[in-house]
Amino acid sequence: MSPNTPNLLSSRDNFNNFYSEFDLREKIGEGSFSDVWLCVHRNNGREYAAKVLKKDYGHTVDADKWNAISEVNVSNSVGKHPFLLMLKSAYHDKEKGQIILVTELMKKSLYDIIENGECPLSEYRIKTYMYQMLEGLRYLHENGFIHRDIKPENILLTSRDKILKIGDFGTTCQAIYGHQYKQYVATRWYRSPECLLTKGWYNSKMDIWATGCVLYEIATGHPLFDGRDENDQIEKIDLVLGSPDQRLINKFKKYKSDVFVARYETNKRNDRTTGVGLHSVYQPYRPAYDLIIDMIVYDPSKRYSANRLLRKSYFYEMNNTAFEYKMREFEKLLRNKSIINLSKIDEKSNTTINRQSSIIKKQGPGGDRIQNVQTHSVIAETYNRLSADISQKIDRPKLDKRKSNGHKISCSKTNIKKSIIIPEPENILYGNRKQNSLNIICSLDNTKDISSSKQMLTESVSTSNKGSVIKNIKNQFVNRQPFK
Repeated sequence: MSPNTPNLLSSRDNFNNFYSEFDLREKIGEGSFSDVWLCVHRNNGREYAAKVLKKDYGHTVDADKWNAISEVNVSNSVGKHPFLLMLKSAYHDKEKGQIILVTELMKKSLYDIIENGECPLSEYRIKTYMYQMLEGLRYLHENGFIHRDIKPENILLTSRDKILKIGDFGTTCQAIYGHQYKQYVATRWYRSPECLLTKGWYNSKMDIWATGCVLYEIATGHPLFDGRDENDQIEKIDLVLGSPDQRLINKFKKYKSDVFVARYETNKRNDRTTGVGLHSVYQPYRPAYDLIIDMIVYDPSKRYSANRLLRKSYFYEMNNTAFEYKMREFEKLLRNKSIINLSKIDEKSNTTINRQSSIIKKQGPGGDRIQNVQTHSVIAETYNRLSADISQKIDRPKLDKRKSNGHKISCSKTNIKKSIIIPEPENILYGNRKQNSLNIICSLDNTKDISSSKQMLTESVSTSNKGSVIKNIKNQFVNRQPFK
């Protein structure tokens, strides 16, 4: 057995045999495709969870086989996140052909809480759980993955049931626009309408629907839609939300599933079910009502994304909490990694610019749009050269306007007229020593016989790029945006 996974995120070198590092204690879970064991590390005595896949992978596992395993693919692509349960390491048993995946041990799930009769949970506890779940899904979706199996069994808890992590990425897939996915995914009770009525035409919004079903369950103690089969499942959804309109039916019809055929073609249902409304089964006074009404939505295009849900006022109470602190630390770590990557690029290209990267979130129609904004600082020699050139130009009494390659902008107030000449910027970083000038000429209408030195104020400015201007004010350089 040799843990030869490529690029697998791990804090140690994986050269040893799994059984030489871990002791298997007891089976703590069993599924159709894997068994989960409690294992203890022999060196430090820490407990971990070992997921043994039942599929026979043979004596050799190449890179393609490793990447075909969803847990390995997600861990390599996404990395660590405070609210996602990622792999610690992975091993291949050559003799048995088994793959063993090692993760952090989470001793409880939301399913255990529901089964123990602890629901309905308190309003604040529901809010902390939803915040963590949506932050984890937001990061997963932004990295191009769909979980596809959100349910209470896969929402794991630790630290006295306060910290939550989304686990079990066995059915996770990459989100590809216009791609048809596997039809039967997710547990039936948490399956969205587009998953039931189409043959695999869905997107990341299916995770939001499932999260809304989990929210309802921990707030009431029973499932929202507990259909006996797929047809009964869509029937229960229609009884609450009502039948979809004709526009949405035509949209689903393009990729119709057997459920769609049985419901709208074989039985020829022309009468539209009105539905009692979500507010009838989950009253507005209940916790997180403002959240669930934007999650349990029939049309996936109108269903809110994780980004948009996290911006609702419902989560304002999460500010300055331990959960938000975890996210701030995580985002700080991401920024530091971006800075390191940029510094490596600068060293290879031998540039004279020190780049720092920061992430600015701008709200768009479909949620947050993340842009990388770079701020530049020029080396000391460039500043010295600029200082000398600026000093010479300030000594000039007047600048010939006919030799200026600029645009003239006039702005007037009650007693003041300003004439501003803006030069076209030149890149000084590539050896261009020609300096254009920004001349500001201020004249007062009601003032006469004023000396020429008081009538004209000349400021010479050089630009390092088109996005910033360096201005000499009292021997201090200040970065500011150019005039528009």
